[in-house]
Amino acid sequence: MTHQPEEQAAPVDETRADAQAHLGPPPNDLSLFAVLRLLRSAGRALLAQTALHGQLARVEWAEERNRLLQMLLTLLFGFACVLMLLLLCSTLVLVLSWATPYRIPALLGLLLVHGLGCAIAWYRLRLLAARSSESFAATREELAADLALLKSRL
Repeated sequence: MTHQPEEQAAPVDETRADAQAHLGPPPNDLSLFAVLRLLRSAGRALLAQTALHGQLARVEWAEERNRLLQMLLTLLFGFACVLMLLLLCSTLVLVLSWATPYRIPALLGLLLVHGLGCAIAWYRLRLLAARSSESFAATREELAADLALLKSRL
């Protein structure tokens, strides 16, 4: 008796397989079940890819943090040195030229030199700040590639 239900189960499985074979490929519309089926089949790969993206973002954040810290330290050190140099040089020039008729041209020359130094520092800081667009470039490229792959599969 137990043998008979097993025989009946085999034709039912065959009819299901035949019905699925006759249905053909799934339709192009995205139903909730199709998305869930896709996520279920690709779940591990998506999690692994997400973990890799997280690791890449951490590495790039560490690089960006180091770059910003180096910029800050360079800026502070440069500011302290330039400030002391400018104060001492300006004082020396004014003391040496005070009793001469070159007092006003010396003062104007100091202003010109200090202004030029500020312009150079500003230019250099803008160059360093422009490199911020390179931050997380690899992570953005990987996310765009993965998004394009997912869109092509859906």
